[in-house]
Parts: sequence; structure tokens; C-alpha cells
Amino acid sequence: MAERKSDEQKLQELEKRMEQLKAQRKAIVARESKKARAERTRRLIQNGALAEKYLDRENIEPAEFENLLKKLVAISEVKSMIKDR
Repeated sequence: MAERKSDEQKLQELEKRMEQLKAQRKAIVARESKKARAERTRRLIQNGALAEKYLDRENIEPAEFENLLKKLVAISEVKSMIKDR
């Protein structure tokens, strides 16, 4: 006949299981965070490449590109297009 576990043993097993679940949760959250960062990075790269392509501004310094974008978004027609989105 199997020996019955004491309440203290049961508590220790539950504590161990809780720690395992916490570690699993932490790993899942980290994996999801890494995935979200990778997706954002990919989107930023793609959008930046499209902006360079359609604005015909390849090989431009980031500061110059930023100034160009600031000027573009200051145009009222562009502002309204952005707002309508």
C-alpha cells in the first residue's frame, strides 16, 4: 500500500510546482516580447525602405531625412491625409 503524503510534503510539492509555472510564464512572456520586438523592427525597416524609395531619397543622412519628413507633414494636404487614416 502506498504511503500517504504529509501536509508539509504536499505544500512543498505545490510550492515547487508554483515556481515551475512562474518560470514557464516568464519564458512565455519573454518569447512574446522578443517576437513583438522583431516584428516592430521588421516593420520599421520595411517602412523606412518604402519611404526612401517613394521619396527618392536614398543615401540621405537620417537628420536630413527627418527634416524632409517634418516639412512634408507640415503641409496641410499631407496633414489631412494622415488624420483621415
